[in-house]
Amino acid sequence: MRKFILTIDQGTTSSRVTVYNNRFNVVDTIKKEFTQFFPNDGWVEHNALEIWNDVKALISKILKKNKLKGSQILSIGITNQRETTVLWDKITGKPIYNAIVWQDRRTTGICSALKKKMLVSKIQKITGLIIDPYFSATKIKWILTNAKNAKKLLKKNNLLFGTIDTWLLWNLTKGKSHLTDITNASRTMLFDSKKEKWSKELLSVLKIPSKILPKVVENTFDFGETNLFGETIKIGGMAGDQQAATIGQACFHSGQSKSTYGTGCFLLMNIGSQFKLSKNRLLTTVAYKIGTKKMYCYEGSIFVAGSAIQWLRDKLLFFKNAKETEKLYSKANINEKLIIVPALTGLGAPHWKPNARGIIIGITRNTSIPDMVKATIDSITFQTYDLVSAMEKDSASNIKEMRVDGGMVTNNNFIQSLSNTLQKKIIKPKNIETTSLGVAYLAALSCGLLKNTSAITSLWESSKIFKPKIKKSLMTNKINEWQKIVSILTKNYP
Repeated sequence: MRKFILTIDQGTTSSRVTVYNNRFNVVDTIKKEFTQFFPNDGWVEHNALEIWNDVKALISKILKKNKLKGSQILSIGITNQRETTVLWDKITGKPIYNAIVWQDRRTTGICSALKKKMLVSKIQKITGLIIDPYFSATKIKWILTNAKNAKKLLKKNNLLFGTIDTWLLWNLTKGKSHLTDITNASRTMLFDSKKEKWSKELLSVLKIPSKILPKVVENTFDFGETNLFGETIKIGGMAGDQQAATIGQACFHSGQSKSTYGTGCFLLMNIGSQFKLSKNRLLTTVAYKIGTKKMYCYEGSIFVAGSAIQWLRDKLLFFKNAKETEKLYSKANINEKLIIVPALTGLGAPHWKPNARGIIIGITRNTSIPDMVKATIDSITFQTYDLVSAMEKDSASNIKEMRVDGGMVTNNNFIQSLSNTLQKKIIKPKNIETTSLGVAYLAALSCGLLKNTSAITSLWESSKIFKPKIKKSLMTNKINEWQKIVSILTKNYP
């Protein structure tokens, strides 16, 4: 009987389920977009039950479509949008509030209060993170304070917290597994990444009870099993989406870097087995723990990347399909001095300005839709440049090449612009869906289909390499203009 690996890739705008054969070729993949809620300025929410029901339906559909039995699935891997926060009643299984999404800015006031208490350094030393609404901790506090029945459920010990990985796992196992993996835990702003345990000090500061938190385990683990699809299937791998992509890109050695361009952009650089704090406003987070081997990484986060393309499509109606952006980019006037800063949900690293709002500068009567598309796409490359510069300062070394993945890298003009801006070699892998592939590898390690990370390295393949086509001096002028405008913007949003 043929055997397969199944993965759940639960993202910010859609849920995707993929089946791989034992050579990690895609047998089939299906996805479904779900509802985005924006109740107030800067607020972003999801319906956690909708997400769970979509995932469950997608698994049933892909198994039925490919005439697969549960007994043919060796293991399930789960990867997820990180930081997005769910609190639910463990008796009814219903969330007490909508999931608060990683992009959400509502807890800016809570973060400001933490900064006034002089906790910036302490929180960074414990968690490796910068104080920001991005992370789960202040979202948990907000729900505990504002959800109607939170206090009542706490008294009865019936309240549970989880990021989306934990929420899906709990439902798949019918409430038997309340677990999270170390990469997702390291994004909560509550987890001591060195000691590998929840920080009692930070839980006390935020008044978050430890009893609602999941147990933290490594990325390859016996997470439990599901029997919702006819036969019992083991769940063996779990990682936050960006760490999963790092594994999918086989960045297992110090200095290797990958950048994922999905809803946001996330640049991760493997820094080895030692916990090192950034001096340039980047994050230090757990890259993975497989067996006893734990690796850390520096991470830079751009909150708006692919979602800027969605904004051009859905709000400005510039095109009907994101695929059109490659041709539109080619039609742009290269002499147009248009700059767009797409701070649609604030600015991430290295600025950390949650209240910042986007700007467009340099519009003339000659400005066209292709010019707007090009300026938006180029803005992602300029923001990546800012991250790479900070990362190279922190690591005291140059990034010679970068592996890229995610939906935006189907646009070759974008990758070429990235190479021109960074003046570096950019490598596009054969399989750009490295997030799903990364947890497929974790599930395969768990069930013995793969022996070690070296086996993953041998499976990684590049499809195209991009090198700079524009002189560094010309790009320097453009970058200086970009940084000047961003500097003015950040001063207006303290």
